[in-house]
Amino acid sequence: MLEKYVDDHFHFLDYAYDNDDDEQLNHNTNQIDMIERLVSRKYELDLWKEEIQHL
Repeated sequence: MLEKYVDDHFHFLDYAYDNDDDEQLNHNTNQIDMIERLVSRKYELDLWKEEIQHL
């Protein structure tokens, strides 16, 4: 599910920036930060699911 979300919403190396490397780098960095947050939240959710199963 996370992989599909990433595929649908994030476009690395999408050069629609008229060769503006700084803007492209900023865009990619923002996308990487967002993906890291999503992965972290998914990991936390999985941990919560495990804890709930033990109740």
